[in-house]
Amino acid sequence: MKLDWKASTFGAVLAFVTAFASADTIQLGSYQTGGPNLGNGNTAVAFVGGSTATFALTADSVWAPAGANSVWVSNNAGSGPGGSVIEPNAVYSYTTTFTALSSNYTGSISILADDTTDVIFNGDMLEPEGNLGTDAHCASGPPNCSVPTLITLPTGDFLIGLNTLQFDVQQEIAETGLDFYGSVTSAVSVATISEPGTLLLLGTGLIGFAGALMRRSRARLQTGG
Repeated sequence: MKLDWKASTFGAVLAFVTAFASADTIQLGSYQTGGPNLGNGNTAVAFVGGSTATFALTADSVWAPAGANSVWVSNNAGSGPGGSVIEPNAVYSYTTTFTALSSNYTGSISILADDTTDVIFNGDMLEPEGNLGTDAHCASGPPNCSVPTLITLPTGDFLIGLNTLQFDVQQEIAETGLDFYGSVTSAVSVATISEPGTLLLLGTGLIGFAGALMRRSRARLQTGG
């Protein structure tokens, strides 16, 4: 009997610790207002302007393809390659948010933009705008629309709760748009602590432990010990 309740308690505690130590991964990617989230854990990209709506664009042969879990987006459905709209030369800002369960995440995102963009994470400038140069479609220097630029999100920048990515897209030449994709991972996930199976196993172990103590107490009373 001693082995039974000890095994139950040990199993419950082991499951609890295993759940606590499991990793939490958040997939990140750009997608338009009202569109499918493509499995991403962030909100749809929002335009910082009179209307927050964004629209999906096609890359055609002008831009590099969007990531597997992302689409090119813009504040105007006609501003992509072959579109009927040429946005005025200006800076167009976009944001997206995601929720982190702890502050010890690590990860990165890949960025594409036309003409170029900076990358700001929770107020920290991670990447400045690229050099526009003489390219006919987008910036010559990264970030641009031709080659994805990999941006590391520093662990020290993560916040417990809401985290914000901001992109200030510079428009100078013809089309304009933004695409990003990546993921972040935490070494510890507090979300898995409340899994029903884990709590049930923990409760079963504690009940077994209490029952064993009661039986031992009764046995001592009967033997006078």
